[in-house]
Parts: sequence; C-alpha cells; structure tokens
Amino acid sequence: MVNISCALLIIVLALASADATLIFDASDVKATPGTSLALSCGVKEDFRLCFWDHEDGRSFQVEDVHAGVHPGLRAPEDLIDNQCGVVIDSVSVEDSGAWTCRVFLADNGGELRNTKIVAACHDPFTYVSGGCFYFHSTEGLSWSQGRDYCQSLTTSEYYSDLATVQSCDQLGEIWQHIVINYENPPMFFIGGTDVNEEGNWHWVTGGTVPRSAPFWYPRHPQVDTTRNCLYIQAASGYFADASCSSVIPCICEEFSYDTGLEL
Repeated sequence: MVNISCALLIIVLALASADATLIFDASDVKATPGTSLALSCGVKEDFRLCFWDHEDGRSFQVEDVHAGVHPGLRAPEDLIDNQCGVVIDSVSVEDSGAWTCRVFLADNGGELRNTKIVAACHDPFTYVSGGCFYFHSTEGLSWSQGRDYCQSLTTSEYYSDLATVQSCDQLGEIWQHIVINYENPPMFFIGGTDVNEEGNWHWVTGGTVPRSAPFWYPRHPQVDTTRNCLYIQAASGYFADASCSSVIPCICEEFSYDTGLEL
C-alpha cells in the first residue's frame, strides 16, 4: 500500500530536468461507483510518453488510452495542461487505491511521477487498504446477527457481508482505522469461522483464513468448540476467536458481484 503522505510529494528522479513541472492535484478523491472519474495529469515540458499505474499492478500507457485501446478508459475532453489525463467511464470498487501518473521526459530528461488515492465506495462504506468497509459500532450483535446486518446492506449494485482480511498490511490498516476513529476502540467481529469443522477456519465469502503469524494473537485460535467466530482485538489488532454468541460490533465489507465470491 502506498504511504498516503508520499502522495503529497512530487517525486522527481535525479535525471529529471530542473525546469520540468508536473501539473497534478495529489488530493485524495472520493468517487461513487458507476460514475465517471477523471484522473488529471499534465507536464510543463516536452515528454515522450506517460502511464497511469494502479497499486494492484495494472498499468495503462496514456497514448494507448487516448487511441481507444483500453475499453472503459478514454481521453478527457480538455487536454490543456492535462496531456496525460485519462477518464474512467464507470469507476468500480476495484479502482479504489493508489493511482500514479508517470511521465517520461524527452531527450532522456528523466521521469516525473505523483500519486493520488481514489476511494470508490458506496455509502456507508469507507475505503481502507484496498477494500470498502463499514464499521458498525452503534450496537453490539452476535456473530450471526452481525452477518445478517451486513447482508441487509446488499443492493443490486453490490453484495455486503462480514469483512474479510486479505493481507497482514490490510489487517494493520484496519486496526489503525479503528484506533484513530474510536476513543475506546471496541472489538469487531469479522467474517471468519470454523463452526463447520473445528480448526478449519474459512471466510464466509470463500477462501481460507490465514493461520500463520503475525495474524493471530498468541495461543489463538484455541482448540475449543465454543469459540468458533473470528474477531479483531481492540488492544492488539490481532485475530482472536470468541464465542459466536458474544455481543460486540462488527465490520461489513462491500463486494462486487463479479469477483467470483462463493455466495
């Protein structure tokens, strides 16, 4: 995940011309899924080519976008001081995250780049580290009640369920969000369970819950048939297992229907 503080800096490589200037608004942007999103980027210097890169590894050469090579992406109507700009016709949850504009200057003048964070989540979900999450903290619910609540947020545009965690970095940023936004951080149920087979932890949307460090609190998960539901500890940010009848807040996640979930 790109450090957001770095997104406020124009990174000029050592070989870049001292007179070259990237025209770029590094402010984070919120977008509603299904609407168009303009990513603007210009340069006050002759350049050879430019790219837009997403943190998930996707990379688009702007000249190809302007030529219509990439469906769903197009050139903006106004290219003045925006020669490397692109427009996403219908932004999706998967387009959330860090987008970097890279410009290669003419005559081996080096490279300019800058990054901005796009958050494309439906209300009431909030973008955190590659996903759209809703921290339902106004009431305590059992694990099954929490799942029912999350699923009740489902619409024709997206599916909602208890949250999943895909990486250690994502777990850390979710916990950081909890610590920053709650004066007395609560524990939160998420969508992991071994209720069907003791010790076989899986996500409600499919896939295996990681069992290795540094996800779990020491001596967790416990071999205990009364502790079959996963939560994030408030004090440490680790996974731990609890009784599914415990009453605590929960975290919901927004999913696209085309992500191949086992719904």
